Amino acid sequence: MVRGESVTADPVRGILRPSSSYALVPSLLCGQAFRFRQSAGGVAGVCGSLALHVASAGRSLRITLPAGSAALAEAGRFLGVADNLREDAAESCAYLCGHYPDSAAAVREVFAFSEGLHLLHQQAVETIIGYVLSVQSSVELVRRRLDALAELFPANRRLLAGSDVFLFPAVAELRSLTAAEFDRLHLGYRTTWLRELIAGLPEENALEELREEHPWERRRFFRTFAGIGPKVSSCIDLFVYGNDDAFPVDVWVDRGLRHVLRFSSREVHATVGDSSALGPHCGLFGEYLFRYERERSVRLDPSCGQPPAKPPRSADTG
Repeated sequence: MVRGESVTADPVRGILRPSSSYALVPSLLCGQAFRFRQSAGGVAGVCGSLALHVASAGRSLRITLPAGSAALAEAGRFLGVADNLREDAAESCAYLCGHYPDSAAAVREVFAFSEGLHLLHQQAVETIIGYVLSVQSSVELVRRRLDALAELFPANRRLLAGSDVFLFPAVAELRSLTAAEFDRLHLGYRTTWLRELIAGLPEENALEELREEHPWERRRFFRTFAGIGPKVSSCIDLFVYGNDDAFPVDVWVDRGLRHVLRFSSREVHATVGDSSALGPHCGLFGEYLFRYERERSVRLDPSCGQPPAKPPRSADTG
């Protein structure tokens, strides 16, 4: 295990111009990725080997990367700045309004509410582990768990926006963790899941090769690991492999389907295994729906900002 000194040097700065409007805070803080916070006039955080601070500058994004993190091009890929989501969102909205005309007004409201929210293209190892740790957990709790895991590797420390952050360890580093270090993470029953996942997870180059597999094959592969069920495998497919036909159903999306599209329990359950009824780019719609329904609940009742302790089974099986 690497236990050396962390990298400290001058940061790298640059400007990126997204292809379409970019809603920075909604994109980075809506629950897609876990280790981001508002900071110094923008948003700062880590995903895998990428640490970055992002601030809006008119139609552009001002990027700051600490030395020893990824390159500016990798920041652009992660943020999805080349994605023209205006066209994808319009196609998805038109399909849903046409197939669910009684819900058309509500559907348009969902898309208007989250206009400019981009899907993030996340690094595999941290994202897979993060979503395994997310089962029946809040975004904040997952962030703390991932931070604690990353902090076991001091050589991965970087200085970002005046604060220390830790890049996420590679698979080879994670396999050097001792039983005592796992215990210090206080993950409860998730400890077994995490240890088995780290032992069986392919290294980064093999995970990248899974892009060539059919989505069903990818999901089938990841579901061989304990703690990965329909929701988590769909999250991996959407946020790591960019398959925007993947449709994760958690408690907020479950509620949104009932509230916006007026789905019955049977119809909600059917989307877990087959999202074709939701049309093209349904993964983007799912993220818009997630944000819309969670924010709506907070507006109606501030105590509703977190999922209930016992969400519906369709939403919590991972």
